[in-house]
Amino acid sequence: MRILRDVDARRIVVVGAGVAGLACAFRLQRAGFEVVVLEREAAPGGRMRSEVVDGFVLDRGAQFIASGYRNLHALARTLGIADRVRPVRRASNAILRDGVLHPGDYGSLAAFARSRLLSAGAKLRLARLLADLVRHRGVLDPLRPERAAALDRDDMATYLRRTVGEEAFEYLLAPAFSSTFDSDPENLSGAFVLLALRFVLGGFRLQSFEEGIGFFTRTLAERVPVRCGVEVGAVESHEAGVRVRARTAAGEETLDADAAVVAVPGSLVPRLCPKLTPEEHGFFEGVRYVRGTIVFLLLERAPEQLPWYGVAFPRREGLGLYGLAVDHHKEGVAPPGAGLVNVALSAASAERLWNEPDETVAGFVLDALARTPVGRLEPLRSVVYRFDPMLPQFHAGYLSGLAAFLERRERSPRLAFAGDYLVGPYTEAALTSGVRAATDVARMLP
Repeated sequence: MRILRDVDARRIVVVGAGVAGLACAFRLQRAGFEVVVLEREAAPGGRMRSEVVDGFVLDRGAQFIASGYRNLHALARTLGIADRVRPVRRASNAILRDGVLHPGDYGSLAAFARSRLLSAGAKLRLARLLADLVRHRGVLDPLRPERAAALDRDDMATYLRRTVGEEAFEYLLAPAFSSTFDSDPENLSGAFVLLALRFVLGGFRLQSFEEGIGFFTRTLAERVPVRCGVEVGAVESHEAGVRVRARTAAGEETLDADAAVVAVPGSLVPRLCPKLTPEEHGFFEGVRYVRGTIVFLLLERAPEQLPWYGVAFPRREGLGLYGLAVDHHKEGVAPPGAGLVNVALSAASAERLWNEPDETVAGFVLDALARTPVGRLEPLRSVVYRFDPMLPQFHAGYLSGLAAFLERRERSPRLAFAGDYLVGPYTEAALTSGVRAATDVARMLP
């Protein structure tokens, strides 16, 4: 076993090279700390990675960024890559109802009034949701979700059925949220609905990087020391520092440092940190993630029947899919004239097909799409990605636990945490958590 330590430097170990860990490491390095990032996968980026397959760029995790991602755009400017951001050419969405694809977003009240997706009564009841947004605007900070803890009483299904009624819930809001966050509405909270809508209203023009979303994390990883293929087994903190035990292809090793940042999905933290305080342990045991499956369809020609960027499938349509994204509307991800579509399985379908061959999963998706106006697609190739964990679920009651965790008095010494579960299931939120973790580390060191 090798012991690696520099007794003279203020050394920080960051566990996890997703966007949260990389942003944290970059901020710490610029503040003068010696940083090393440990990543178990063969490449950095976590769930914000892109992969090139047969000339197509597959954004295998995060699908887009948005104009309202202020912290991400500020970091892109610092990295010198702000000019690589491109708008999604077609950013409108559609929702399936009774075999017909209806526009799911509207540029004016007149366009909304003309829509046949919802009845007139259902449209009128949506005003109640807008009223709640106005009434609670003082506590609806998407990057400080814990401030809305007092609103966190009901799950999304209960809250929306009571507020806007069954029709608007089933055919507008539930499919929009499920196709974005890969979760059933019963596993999200009503407070999260308000926070997410507040986020969208703050500026949400869809964008991407011209070489795929993963270009951002690749650039970050080039600026900080990252060691891939390192499986961290334990992070043990004490008053004088931390000890990280890890395994690599060369064997076991131990790294001693002044502090550590654990930037992995929250559900994995208890396994890595055996000496958490009881309050910390209780919080992390309550963090829930959905596991999900995404299927990419690589097409010789872009299908004309998909002029939208996103299509959501209500569960009443019985497809077993949350929705699809038309990726070839993002610049530079598909060869000229070709099509690239990714499809998200519902949680139930992903669970049922989790151990099935990729060909079976892709066949299920193609058969389901064939029952919609999308029709029978004939891809050149299908690529299946399984994520476990995938996205955190801000379920009913979660914000109260998050607020208590952030305000806790007893804390593990020399240890900070970063991840989407602390702010929200968005790229901007994960990055923000990493920046805050860097600040926490700087404050805790003498």
